[in-house]
Amino acid sequence: MGQPGELNNIAHQWCWGTVDLSEPHGWNPLVAELATAACVMLELWDRVLSERQRAELTDAFAADDARSARTAAAFLAGVSRLGHANPSRMASFGAGQRPSAALDAARAAWRTRALEAGLPLPPPGAPSRRADPEHVTAAVLPRLTGCDCADHVDGEQCRDRDHQGLYVAAYALNRHGADVLHSDTVAKAYRATGGPAWDTVRCALADDVARDAGLGARTELARLIRPADPVRLTAFGRLVSQSNALALSDTCGGFGSPHDSREVLSERARRRAREAVARMRVA
Repeated sequence: MGQPGELNNIAHQWCWGTVDLSEPHGWNPLVAELATAACVMLELWDRVLSERQRAELTDAFAADDARSARTAAAFLAGVSRLGHANPSRMASFGAGQRPSAALDAARAAWRTRALEAGLPLPPPGAPSRRADPEHVTAAVLPRLTGCDCADHVDGEQCRDRDHQGLYVAAYALNRHGADVLHSDTVAKAYRATGGPAWDTVRCALADDVARDAGLGARTELARLIRPADPVRLTAFGRLVSQSNALALSDTCGGFGSPHDSREVLSERARRRAREAVARMRVA
């Protein structure tokens, strides 16, 4: 296992997002996909949403101003898929793709480099707890956005009123229609998060998204995010879904590589976001 600094700077780039073996730049690390979703939200806010829609979202977040709501929205859109960074998901590299010798070779190469970088992967074939990524996201995100309370079990909601907005927002990220994630399922999902080693990886991912969203520090989020009612974030949930869809659009093709620096990935994420939103507006 690498040192914490190595994990923060290297290993998180080896969290697998998507891979297209037909594309020369078909390796999209998870950090690149999260950054793109955050940048898409910024583009939607600046170029697509009306003044009234921005005001409604600012009100739903109970943010001090529209600029604060914009930053919080971009960060939350970016980390909405953070739950994919868990041992079961990462060990299933290439799942759902057609079996091939090329995929087997890519899987072996990725695993070797990921372990060298310090990603805490389970041994091949080892059993690991499974949970839907959206439930993992809801289970781990409050800790990453400012809830440091020690008087409750991880995965459960704390009773600190200053932190309630963090839980409301975390549960609202991956809603399906009018459904809200159930707290019991989210609490059970915590068992599939992978423990402290994976907490370090997710923290590195969240820090990268924060930079791309223009957030000075994740500790600011407890002040920026103060919604009282998940239902009021319905429109935001739809925007998060749209941001992810545009970030992962097949029309954009592959754009990342685990070998790219964070600066290169961030610039490509911004460019991809601009192109995706421009296509949406023309359509």
